[in-house]
Amino acid sequence: MGSASLAAATHTQSPGIGHSPASIGEGTRLQANSVPGSESADHGSSTFSETQSIDRLAPVDSVALAEGHTGLADQDAAIGDRLDALGVLVSELKGQPLTNLGGLWCMLEGIVKFAFGNSSGVNKPSELDLAHHQRARRLILSLLAVFAEGGQADGEQAETSHIDAEDVQKMRASILWVIGSACSWEEVELAVQSAAWASSDAKHLSGDTVQWFERARSWVELAVDHCYPENMTREPSEGPPPGPHEALTESLAFLACIISTDYPVLDPTAVSEIVSSLCEMTARARLVSENGLEEVAWIWTEPVHLYGVINLLNTVITYGALSQNALLPGITMLCTTANVPLCKELCCDIIYTMFTSCYMRDALLTMNYVMRRGNTGLNSKSIYKMPAMTPYQAAVNGMVYYITQIMDTGPTGFQFSLRTGNCLPVLGEAALGMHPEVLSMVFPYLCKVANDDRVDSMLPDDWTVLIAILENTVECRLSDKYEVEPGSEIDEEDEPPTLAYLYDGALQAIVSVFRRSSQPTPTSLVNLLFKMRNVLSDELAQSMLQFIDARGSLRPGSSNWLESLEEMMHLYYFDRSRSTLLRRQMARLCTRPFTEAFDVSLKGIERKPFIIAVLEQLHLEEDEKIIDSVLEILYMSLRWTKDSKTFHNILEFALRAAIEPEYVRQIQPDYMYQDDNGDMVLPEQLSLNMQMPTHPILLLGGESAAMVDEKSYSSWARITLTINCLLKVVEWRMSSNDTLGDETYDHLSVDTISLVNGLLDLLVSKHTFPSAQRNILLGFLRFHADANMRVYMLLPDHDTLLEQRVSLHENARMRLVVQSDDAVVNNTVDWVPFPIARYIRVLVYLFQTNIDIETYNVLCRGLMVQLTNTHLFSTCKEEVTAFLRYLINYMRVANYDQETRTRISSVEKNRTATYTYGLQVSCMHYKGWIKRDQQDLLISTLGDGLMMTSGAPEAPQICLHALGVAMLELHGAMVRMLPSILQNLVRIYSAAQLSVHLLEFVSSISRNQGLYTNFRKGDYQVLFAVAINYIRFHNNQRRRETSLSTNTAGARPADVGEKSDPRRQSTGAIPASPSEKQLLNDVALSQYVLVMAYQVIDVYFLSLTPALKAEMFDSIIVGLLQSNYSRSNLDEVNEVCLDMVLQNHSRSSEDILGLSDVTVQEDFGPVVERHWIQHNGIVTIRAQKEGLMAQIIERSCSGATSRIVDLPAEVSRKYVERAERTERPPTSLPASPLSDSPVSAFGSMSQSASRGRSIGRNRRLHSMAPGLPSLHHEPDMLPHDSIARLLRGELLSQSDLSRAPRFPMRFGAAPCLALEFINAYQGLQNLDVPVMLPPNFEAVARSLRIFDNTAMVDTHKVSVAYVGPGQTTEREILLNQQGSPAYWNFLRGMGHIRRLGQMKDFSAGLDTSGQDSDGRYTLGWRDLIAKLIFHVGTLMPAREDKQEQIVRKKAHMGNDFVHIVFNESGRDYEFDTIPSQFNFVQIIVTPVDGQVPTPEDEALWLRSDLSKVNARMDQLYKVKTQINPDIPFVGPAAEPKVLTLTALPGFVRSVAIHAVVFSQVYTSCKSAGIGGAEYVSLWRARLQIIKRVRAHAQKERTKRLNALGSQPGSLSESSADMAEFGEPISDPTMATTAAQALGYLVRDLESFV
Repeated sequence: MGSASLAAATHTQSPGIGHSPASIGEGTRLQANSVPGSESADHGSSTFSETQSIDRLAPVDSVALAEGHTGLADQDAAIGDRLDALGVLVSELKGQPLTNLGGLWCMLEGIVKFAFGNSSGVNKPSELDLAHHQRARRLILSLLAVFAEGGQADGEQAETSHIDAEDVQKMRASILWVIGSACSWEEVELAVQSAAWASSDAKHLSGDTVQWFERARSWVELAVDHCYPENMTREPSEGPPPGPHEALTESLAFLACIISTDYPVLDPTAVSEIVSSLCEMTARARLVSENGLEEVAWIWTEPVHLYGVINLLNTVITYGALSQNALLPGITMLCTTANVPLCKELCCDIIYTMFTSCYMRDALLTMNYVMRRGNTGLNSKSIYKMPAMTPYQAAVNGMVYYITQIMDTGPTGFQFSLRTGNCLPVLGEAALGMHPEVLSMVFPYLCKVANDDRVDSMLPDDWTVLIAILENTVECRLSDKYEVEPGSEIDEEDEPPTLAYLYDGALQAIVSVFRRSSQPTPTSLVNLLFKMRNVLSDELAQSMLQFIDARGSLRPGSSNWLESLEEMMHLYYFDRSRSTLLRRQMARLCTRPFTEAFDVSLKGIERKPFIIAVLEQLHLEEDEKIIDSVLEILYMSLRWTKDSKTFHNILEFALRAAIEPEYVRQIQPDYMYQDDNGDMVLPEQLSLNMQMPTHPILLLGGESAAMVDEKSYSSWARITLTINCLLKVVEWRMSSNDTLGDETYDHLSVDTISLVNGLLDLLVSKHTFPSAQRNILLGFLRFHADANMRVYMLLPDHDTLLEQRVSLHENARMRLVVQSDDAVVNNTVDWVPFPIARYIRVLVYLFQTNIDIETYNVLCRGLMVQLTNTHLFSTCKEEVTAFLRYLINYMRVANYDQETRTRISSVEKNRTATYTYGLQVSCMHYKGWIKRDQQDLLISTLGDGLMMTSGAPEAPQICLHALGVAMLELHGAMVRMLPSILQNLVRIYSAAQLSVHLLEFVSSISRNQGLYTNFRKGDYQVLFAVAINYIRFHNNQRRRETSLSTNTAGARPADVGEKSDPRRQSTGAIPASPSEKQLLNDVALSQYVLVMAYQVIDVYFLSLTPALKAEMFDSIIVGLLQSNYSRSNLDEVNEVCLDMVLQNHSRSSEDILGLSDVTVQEDFGPVVERHWIQHNGIVTIRAQKEGLMAQIIERSCSGATSRIVDLPAEVSRKYVERAERTERPPTSLPASPLSDSPVSAFGSMSQSASRGRSIGRNRRLHSMAPGLPSLHHEPDMLPHDSIARLLRGELLSQSDLSRAPRFPMRFGAAPCLALEFINAYQGLQNLDVPVMLPPNFEAVARSLRIFDNTAMVDTHKVSVAYVGPGQTTEREILLNQQGSPAYWNFLRGMGHIRRLGQMKDFSAGLDTSGQDSDGRYTLGWRDLIAKLIFHVGTLMPAREDKQEQIVRKKAHMGNDFVHIVFNESGRDYEFDTIPSQFNFVQIIVTPVDGQVPTPEDEALWLRSDLSKVNARMDQLYKVKTQINPDIPFVGPAAEPKVLTLTALPGFVRSVAIHAVVFSQVYTSCKSAGIGGAEYVSLWRARLQIIKRVRAHAQKERTKRLNALGSQPGSLSESSADMAEFGEPISDPTMATTAAQALGYLVRDLESFV
């Protein structure tokens, strides 16, 4: 570009030296008259230019103008004339834009040679006139200066594109040679003005570059000497002369151009020396005096000169390297000139370059060095016209400005770790000067550092420096005042924030960093807080306290920590003008000493005045979090203090804070305790002759307009938290073993009683909120006492307190004891009385005065548990007796009073009733203290509760369970009240949710025969009606589901869902299908209800006397038929039930219990055996071939009998009796199902001719339930073959049943001798003739063997495991060979001990061979329909060294569906302790106290004087069922039940039986799948065997008839078969063997048929 510009300037090509130099327009020059901040300054080019009007003028052709001067171009003219013309021309060219400079330079070739010679040499002055020579040199140099000023014209580049580059270079060399020839100061002043122009900013220097550098350096030094001489005397306001001023400016610019262009060839040392020298010069100052005041004035006063030096420094840094020697003066100059407007921007660029390059560390260290030199010499004087600033301070301000303002500039910012590690020390030194301008930059910078995302990478040393800055400058914060509130917005027109505001901002930012980081807290930061404690704002003080609290900086044991804490409490807490957030944080910080681990220094802290003051003001606090913190202090103070006076003072503060004086609680309006003066009587003054309210009122919270919502009070949160805190203190003092150090707290029991009495006072106070009452009650209801009468508090770890396991040693340090009076005992007494009597009176007071439904529910729910702890109330019999009497009466009125019904919603009424009835169960534990009338009233109330079915079923369900407990606990009252209870059962049978519970209750009654010994016919009718109704409901439901399934089988899926899904919502959407598990559970429960209903019919019918059985026959049969599922034939379950009725119509319950469980064939030697089948019965006669004895076995699905007779004698006797009869009955019989030809029926003779009897039908079961016949007399009777049809499995028409529901039950003598022996239904007539089964038929024999091996009653097996103290593992439990006395008493109540070796019937797989591999004994029990064998773990052998015994024991117990676990381990029994595939139900029996008393407890009891006055009550046990997750809950123990040890075995056995039955039903349903086969009982299985036998016999009979070709009905036994009987006889009296007699009977029956 330079060549092109020079060519453009020549305009015409001239030979020789006349070629024009290049234009300087490519670079920017430094102008003497530059304006600070000019827009033309280009910091990257190291120079700048001013804006002039020259560019706006028209270009002037320099040659044309020169030609107008005579003699100028004439080479022969006198030199003097030519110089005169040249002088004029120079004057004319100034300020003009010029063109054709090359032509002008050629015109002046002679003058140039005259003045400067040529490149080969210079003319000596002696040869010429010396004056003309010097003048010519100045004019030529002046002309070049004019060229440099105006040789750049617009558009000239386009004019000179034809100039050759070689000519340009020649002309440039000529001009530069002229410039370089300048030697005097006057010549140098002119030469420096055109040097940069001629060389294109040193890009085209001719000759040696180093020489040009030295020349330029000398020019600079010369110009400096002339501008700023050392002995300068001019005023500071006067600048240097114009000539030297411009020369220095241009020489600095030219030197910078040379360095930027040719630095690699220059000497770095020389470059650094000139830069260092210039920087030092710029920092020089001198003393000046004005008005007698000495000040410092800068020697370099011109900004443009400073800019030139700074530009030179920038050039060296940019294009070269700055030496260490030059760094110090350079940094000093940059810092002192930072406030010069013209230089400020370029200084910032240099500093940025240094901070982002290798100069960073050296630059910062240099700054630090400069600062550490301090105010020495002239640095300590004020700057001229700047009294508040010294040169040192100016340098410091510059450094701070650069660090705080330049660090984060640029696209990426400065490296954070380097910034903090190297800059903070500099700022720290700078801040020591406390200069406001410095601090106004430092504080925002510190805030910026703290808010940086990378602040977590700061090193601890850096944090130390940063916090030290704040520490060293804190005085400016303490002495300054806010002009702008912290956090408020500052408008642009407002004053800038003060130092105090900026200081707080930095401090806030730093605190925030430490709050959220994990770095340890610097002690210096805490010290800073104390220094500023009086001036901190609420916001900043809150942040600081949060930081201290979170880091735990103020820990006990530190120096003066308690005094510091007290001072801060006065500053930030007791001053209520402070913000809530700040007071909240201060209160939280104050809790730290109370929550730290115990230290000796903490003793007595609760007695410090400021702690007492905090607690005393508790009743004034309303902020929940402040209250929470204060209560922590209160809690620990009440725990720690050993000074009774202090304890009572603190307790008084707490009690004052627990009430609301403006609140008055409402009580029962018609029942208030008042004395004769009308004053309220306190609960402890009440008489034991307590009366119940006439109309107790229970209100829902907030429903009454007269009641004010307690939550509307601002004190509600405080009261709630205070109550909880006091209860927490009681809990710790009564349940914890914690001690402080080596000291114990036995003597604090009296203070604990004071606390308890204070809470009782709150319970009865009219200013206590109902919610606070409930919280206190929840605490008091957790009071329990152990067997040694020590009182403790259960921990609320579970949903119900019955889940607790509390060690009897937990309360070892608190020596409290229940006592009936409230005597005050001094500290020297070991046993302190617990105010149980007052507590009972308060409870009664609450029942009598309370109108809040929630409080009532809390009372009932809590007392349900607490009353199970009989030890707690054992010393207050009189109070407890009166209390129970009151409860029984009150609860009956409260739940069924008409006014109450209108005040409580149905949901609340049901929930309240549930709690009420549950509480009545707990009253049974004190049965010895309840009179007979009260027991009856209690049972009657539970019976009335059965009818509360309008809402949820919980209330009737809990009443059923309660009655199930009452039948064992209050047996006499239950016997008296049971008939009225049965009447209520019929009213609730339609509640499907109660079906399982109701049937289990009725079934449980059947297993306690003493309950229904005095039942009458009507009572039994109710029981049968309930069972039959459930059967009808079950079958109707099945029928509807089957019909619906059939009707929708072809429908599209949406239709099926719409019709068949009973859970479909009104929205029209089909809900998700129930899970397979849920469907299986539903099916199993439905089947279980059906099974239980039939079992109820079976067990109660079998328990009837024969007379009552006869009266109940019609009712049962008609009910079964009307509830039959099938429309075509009789259900198998009904067939079984009918068979049970017919087989046992004449047997007493004692006879049935006396029957053997299995059929055993007697060993008679060779026998002849024949079988006859009649309906669902099979009769077998086994007769000796050589002897007289025969065994007659009668088999039916519901039982079997076996008797041994002298058959010849028996046949002969009956034959003689029949011969004596004068009249023989008709011989016609109904056709047998196995007979192929009609036969005559027997038993159809008239009643007058028959010796039998017909059951009377004078009274009928009235219609107490659907399906049972009415009471009115019906003279009509069903056809005489109705019973036979039913036994065949046929159904009777509904018209027949409705027209003539009586069945023709006739009993009498058989029509032939054989029927006397082989009739399966003895004495019953109008039946089919028995049919003999084919003899020696293996299929029949095999079926009969299976039949005989099928038990005649339901058999169940249940395991019993004992878990000893501390045992948790399976092996420990299986190795148990003994148990506690209570455990053995429990076993004896469960059943009878049986010798295994003597058992012939069902033994549940136990070894009965006599080898005792499963032990010598087992436990068994049976009733009329079931037999139960227990796998008792402690009765089975198990030795540690015999693993096979343990395996065998687990095999027995693990295969049982139900496990009974007598758990005395003191821990919860886990369900999978003994894992098993068949483990469905676990019945856990646990002592209510959680553990069996240890020998130490027993010894303590015996040594105590209390043993003489306190008798132990019957031990209570909790029973709870644990269920496999796959099956639903069943049984009354799904919720825990508490019983005495005497009632425990019967209850557990009943639960176990029901659980086994359900498990069998569930297993059957699961194996068959949903919708598969029904559960098949053993009776039903036996019926199916009989039906298979009949089918086998029919098939074999047909086969034999076809083989013999006989006519149907004429088949007789073969001669081979008959030969077994021996010699045939015609007269039975002639029989000599049992076989002969049997043969006679066979032939007699054949002849009869």
